[in-house]
Amino acid sequence: MAADEQGAGLVGWLARLRAERARAATARTLYLAVVARARRLEPYAVMGVPDTPDGRFEMIGLETALVLRRLRGLGEEGERLGRALLEVMVGDFDRNLREMGVGDLSVGRWVKRMTASVLARAAVLDEALARGDRAGLVSHLARAFFPDGPPDSARLEELAAEVEAAAARLARVPAEALLAGRLEEPEPDGRESR
Repeated sequence: MAADEQGAGLVGWLARLRAERARAATARTLYLAVVARARRLEPYAVMGVPDTPDGRFEMIGLETALVLRRLRGLGEEGERLGRALLEVMVGDFDRNLREMGVGDLSVGRWVKRMTASVLARAAVLDEALARGDRAGLVSHLARAFFPDGPPDSARLEELAAEVEAAAARLARVPAEALLAGRLEEPEPDGRESR
């Protein structure tokens, strides 16, 4: 009987390991899609987001926060994928800091600060979107992207409108597509957009 229990335990452990590996692969795919959205030209060229390392970091954080917000609404599996997505993001932060020449001893502190910043901004963003608080969203975006003052209020309003539209688009992505690592909403005829 003990051998049967041991075998069952091993099978369960292997199944969990496979599920974790599949989730990690999905999180990497999802993170690549997040980064691709953050690198679109429009926020920088049209909405005035600074095309700097800080501006790009903020865009990645914003896009990640929007996806995490949607994943939280998908229950336990969404929460797990969200944690895996954060792990991929943290690994990317670590890798990028090292490529930029940050010393090994301080990389951990920088990654911790960057991750805390993304999570804090995600909480504020989530609250503003949940309440439909456009003024709060504009204020949040101004602090995040333009610490020295926004270029003009029209661009900031445009950025806020884009964030609200992005949240609405993510809400239309079917749960199964998002849990499979896809951010595209389906076309009206049932095909996925590319």
